[in-house]
Amino acid sequence: MYNLLLRLSALDADAASALRVIGFFDALIAQQADVATVLRHTAELAEAPAGIRTADGILSQIAEPGGLLRAGDPPPDAALHRLATGDELWLDRAGAPLPLDELVIERFGLAVTAALGRSREHQIAESDPETLVQQALRPGLPDADRHRLVRRLGLDPARAIRVLAVIGSSDAAADISAQLKPARHGDIGKVTAIVTSAAIDNRTIRVPVGARFGTSTARDADGLPTAWRQAQAALRLSLPSTHPKPPYEMEEAAIVRYGQMGAIAAVIERLPKAALADIPDVDALDRLAAELGGEDMIRTLEAVAATKSFRRAAVMLHLHHNSVGHRVTRAEKVLGFRISDKYGHARLMVAIILQRLRNSIDLF
Repeated sequence: MYNLLLRLSALDADAASALRVIGFFDALIAQQADVATVLRHTAELAEAPAGIRTADGILSQIAEPGGLLRAGDPPPDAALHRLATGDELWLDRAGAPLPLDELVIERFGLAVTAALGRSREHQIAESDPETLVQQALRPGLPDADRHRLVRRLGLDPARAIRVLAVIGSSDAAADISAQLKPARHGDIGKVTAIVTSAAIDNRTIRVPVGARFGTSTARDADGLPTAWRQAQAALRLSLPSTHPKPPYEMEEAAIVRYGQMGAIAAVIERLPKAALADIPDVDALDRLAAELGGEDMIRTLEAVAATKSFRRAAVMLHLHHNSVGHRVTRAEKVLGFRISDKYGHARLMVAIILQRLRNSIDLF
């Protein structure tokens, strides 16, 4: 059938010729032609180089009318046809377009979309769950591909999905993931990402000692890259869990929710890394942390800044409130200001936040 149609570009754009172009590409689709085959036959039919560049940039190929297939980007003067998936097609015809070129491009797009879909489905089917999670969170992915990945993860693309960014041992991350059904997890650098449609309840979820996580707002599948960015921002404010069983109060920061961060989220996402160096209040906290019992001191200051109360901080730390007061008095000598002064708690909290951000620079 193909050989009968290779000269169609020389014909007028009448109904019979148009039907034969449609039949040509329908045959490619029916035979489940791969991308290379679609490219070659399109170039032969159009008697002009035909090319494709996928939205992720992984594939960029050109087929010559003689059958040669090579890697290459579209020529500067090529008229690009963008598909709904973000992939781009073109015909590199010298001179004016022929009457049937518009129809050829349209049907070329349908055939190559079908071929790419089969290829992507195969890649997804062959992927392990960790790779599926990594790919689902990657920005720039066509929505249709992301939906396929989400379905492969056992989630519904139309339902609300949350992303968690977890720091802790591999067993701790797996334990948190196992409590959220359905959920899948995978490592992305030093952080474990968990993708789930389950709600996150501080009163019931267990966070193993030493582990911590940030969680995004609920998004649909198209918003997963944004959800992953949110989870990372929230993780930067978190603190290691100190007890293995719930509940976890907000002041403990073992679980930090992006949706509760408010303006702090904007600071985290816009503050350049270089701005976190040489901050006197943060340097003072570092000196306190370096002293004997420094970890307990920083925990005390964090509790005081979060609760604005020695008594509430003492309950949180399982100490007598006088012990908290003595620690604060000692810390104030290094900090250079009284925490009880006007804006003292706010200044301390800002310093603590900046220290956490500085300490988490290397996570991502």
